[in-house]
Order: sequence, then structure tokens, then C-alpha cells
Amino acid sequence: MKLSYIFSALLLLSIAVACKKEPEYAPKLYFTDTEQFPEKTLTVDGPATVGLSITSSVKVDRDIRVSIETKPNMVESYNAQNNTHYEPLPEGSYALNTNNGSITISNGTNRSDVANFSILSLDQFEEGVTYCLPVSITSVDGGIDVLESSRTMYLIIKRTIITQAASLASSRYFRVPGFAADANLASVAALTMECRISVNAFQTANPFISSVMGIEENFLLRFGDVSILNSQLQLAGGLISGRKFPVTSKGSFATNQWIHVAVVYNGSTIALYVNGVLDNYTDAQPGGVNLTDTYSDGFLIGRSAGSRYLNGAISEARVWTRALTPTELQNNLCYVSPDSPGLLAYWRFNGDIAGNEVPDLTGHGYSAIANNTITWIPGVRCP
Repeated sequence: MKLSYIFSALLLLSIAVACKKEPEYAPKLYFTDTEQFPEKTLTVDGPATVGLSITSSVKVDRDIRVSIETKPNMVESYNAQNNTHYEPLPEGSYALNTNNGSITISNGTNRSDVANFSILSLDQFEEGVTYCLPVSITSVDGGIDVLESSRTMYLIIKRTIITQAASLASSRYFRVPGFAADANLASVAALTMECRISVNAFQTANPFISSVMGIEENFLLRFGDVSILNSQLQLAGGLISGRKFPVTSKGSFATNQWIHVAVVYNGSTIALYVNGVLDNYTDAQPGGVNLTDTYSDGFLIGRSAGSRYLNGAISEARVWTRALTPTELQNNLCYVSPDSPGLLAYWRFNGDIAGNEVPDLTGHGYSAIANNTITWIPGVRCP
């Protein structure tokens, strides 16, 4: 009996010692809503203001004064670390209004008062450029540490673009004959196809296919088929080194709604993205996509074999010879620079053309030729 008492006492003592050694939870400060991701995106079409605040992981027992500053010189290093291509926000186009450079978390609360960040003017903004302004916590008067991963908030500012789009109603479509004539495109090791589309109506006749862009039986982005809903997105074919790797979206889509769709082949997977967010993917294999294939008229936009037309509208269509990252897709929703690395062809479909030939803005000469007079849709906003 005495031995069992000794063992029990030793067990209780070990538990007590372990509890004492367990570290106490240390409160932290961070920019509100940046615990998981330090970016906050703003889309503006004129002067605008948004509030910034600091959060404490616990309610404070005294006033905590936090100093914050804009750090435009941090944009370059952020781009290098994250493979982004943001530009510093133009000087004089913004203001950060605080109480002498600081904001305060009041005693008994866990969130500070608000610092107002304002876009004052868009005069210096360039079309399609994504801007960035880092705002950092520089000091804390009150003895609470800062969560280092959220010490800096990166404000990502995009200007709304108002443009035109090409109508694909009434069986209109575009051919890209230049791909078939370029032997260098017979085996593309990595590929991204993307565009913005709005569908008026999905096909209701067998085989229920509304074609977006690509090559039939090879690498075709489309909606619908006999085995899926007519409103589901699909990369049909996925023909890599003689084997097919199709992939279908998990959900379906609505009509009369602008969305950005993309398919990315990186040598090991083929993935579908919607508005820059991964929807679904399938494993593939190393090889190449043959963009010179002339099956069923070769590379088409808005149509594939026979009368599989897309009844809708299109803008910002692009083909890349590299696999874009999700961040790049999200930043490319409305515009990219025509000289971007790996950009093979770029058709804006913004109405700034003569006749039925939509130029390839990269200068590579892959014009998109309309089968009929182009009808333009004005006042399309992005995002």
C-alpha cells in the first residue's frame, strides 16, 4: 500500500511540474484580417477610403498605442519573394490619416480605432496596372509583441477598367490560323489559356457543347457535353504525348455573368481556374500540347467542330507558353502587359480595330479572324 501511495504522489508531482513548464500564451498584435494572408485588395473607379485597424489577440488591460507607416520601398522585395509584378502606388495619389502616426487599442478592448487610407486621385493610374502599398507597424507603446507575419499589410489597388467585348451570339467565332503555321508550337511543354466570358445561353441540343477556345479533340476549353451538365466547364482532350487528360469543373455556371476562366498545364497536372481560384485538376504527364493541329479548323475562339458555338461574349483572351500561378491569374483578370514573359498571343476584343481582324497585341502576329462582322458590347466593367 505504501508503495502505491508513493507512485501516486510521484505521478501528481510530475503532472504539476509539466503544467508549470508549459509556456503561457503570449498576446500578439496584427493588422486586422491579416492572420492568414497579408494582402488586402481594393478595386476603385474614383476617390475612395477604407479603414485600417490593429487587432490584439486578447483584450488589453491598458491603452496600447501602435505606430504605423506606409512603406512603398518594400514593394520590390515583396515582388521578388512572391513572384508578383505590383507597381508602387503613385506618390501623391493617396493619404494615410492617423492620429500623429498612430492608432490606439483602448483599455478593455482588442481592436484599435481606425486609420483612414484614401485614394485621392486616379490621374496617375495606368490601365491594367496593379499597384501595391505596404503599411507596417513600426512601434508599439504598451508592451505587446507584434505577430511578425502580419506586421505589414499589403494594400493591392486595382482600377476598374471599362471597355468593350466581342459578341459571340448569332454563330460568330474567330479563327487563329497563325498557330498552325508556326512549327515551334508543335509541342508546347507548358500552356495556359485564359479569357473573360459571359454566356447568354448554354446549348440545349445534343451534344450540349458551348466552345470557348482551343482545338477540338486536342486541347479545348468548353462548357457541356453529353456526359456532364451543359453549364459545366471542361478542358476536353488534354492531349499530352498521345494520351488524353480531360478535367471537368466541380460546379456549374450561370448565364449573363462575367467570369474569368483558365486552364493551366504545367507538365504534371492540368487545372481549371475560375476567377483565379482553383476549381478542379487532373494529373497529367510531361509532354507537349500541339497548337499546330488543324483538326476541325485548328485553334478557334467561340466554336469547335461543326456548330458547337458559344452564345455569349468574350474579352481578354490569352495563350501563354508557361504555367501561370494562381496569383498571376488573379492579377491578370482584366489586363496584362503585352510584353509579359511567356505571353504567346493576346486578344483584348476591346473594339479598337478595323475590319474583322483582331490583332495579337504581343506583336507575334497571331491575329484572330472573325467569320462575320463583329458586334461590340460597350460598357463592360472589370473587375
